[in-house]
Amino acid sequence: MADTEHERRERILRTAEDLITRQGYDKTSISDIADEVGLGRGLIYLLYKNKDEILEALIRQELIGYVRAWIEHIEADPRGGTIGGIYRAVLHAINQRPFMAALMRRDRRLWGAYLRKPGSVLASLQAASPGTGLFEALQAVGAIRADADPVVSAHILDLLSYGMVTLGELRLPETLPPFEAVLETLGDMLDRLLTPEDGGNIEGGKAVIRDLAARSLSQLM
Repeated sequence: MADTEHERRERILRTAEDLITRQGYDKTSISDIADEVGLGRGLIYLLYKNKDEILEALIRQELIGYVRAWIEHIEADPRGGTIGGIYRAVLHAINQRPFMAALMRRDRRLWGAYLRKPGSVLASLQAASPGTGLFEALQAVGAIRADADPVVSAHILDLLSYGMVTLGELRLPETLPPFEAVLETLGDMLDRLLTPEDGGNIEGGKAVIRDLAARSLSQLM
């Protein structure tokens, strides 16, 4: 039975992800993708007008998977509405998806010239990062202490997140403590620092994340 258009698109994206991860965006051509997936270049051009469109479809697909994994971790964690629970869910979701980690790092070997493209999906992602707005929304429902500075605190959380993703490039993996142990300790530290003394509004925090996830998915799909 012949593939449907959806199945062909999925095969192209899976193949493109594998090739770009192995050899980088600049060194991956439409011909490479066509040869690897077993389709003619003409058929690929019927589905995607150029290599950038393939990459951008792949990034959107990866982001959808990441958001879904993130909210699943939040819902499954009884403490998922605290700042520590939210942080653990973010890093779990990224750690499960190497391509997502490469997105966060803006890996020059992988992304190449696409990093410099005006109006790219990567540029729009950076501009749309929830950051301070998310922190303030969590404060508004009582999931985070009201006296914490949202700008400085959100910046520190970004530093921690990017540090977890990039540290493996600076240190040998065997010298690092277990990922789960680091996540648990950091989550506990964040909760001790930023959760209100009464334990905070955990369900309110989860509701904020559900809303953010729903809005993100509606923009991506």
